[in-house]
Amino acid sequence: MPARPASPPCRPCPPLQQAPTLTIADTDLVQKLNEMDLTRIALAKIAQTNAARSDIATLGATMVKDLTGNQDKLAKLVSAHAITLAPKPSAANQKIIDRMQHLHGASFDRAYIRYLWRDDARMKPILESGIAGSKNADLTKLATDTQTLLAAYEAQLK
Repeated sequence: MPARPASPPCRPCPPLQQAPTLTIADTDLVQKLNEMDLTRIALAKIAQTNAARSDIATLGATMVKDLTGNQDKLAKLVSAHAITLAPKPSAANQKIIDRMQHLHGASFDRAYIRYLWRDDARMKPILESGIAGSKNADLTKLATDTQTLLAAYEAQLK
């Protein structure tokens, strides 16, 4: 029986793809996005029942859907890292949510629009800075998509 030729050596396996690391600034952006999403989802749910304007109630339903999707993407993004997302809004934002639950009709509409404009003004520089400074492509895409959503919501309220 002839000797069997030696098989060629196995090629090394390619390295496992690791999720790009998140910097401290990235982690801060993740936490701010999470807080914004949680608060806006809660307020958007209230808008569906307490708003006088039908466009605000409809926008509330859209925001719940969009921002819940954002939350899912955010959770997936941080699952590869040792980051825990807060499960509920901060105490300060919970006070806003509690106050808004007691408003109905035109007074709710005014307070809700005022909150969204102020929050948009607060989030715009945070998102821009995060997009410019992050090396994590997934986080940058999520922040860019969020920026686009906020601009669309703002346009609908004008």
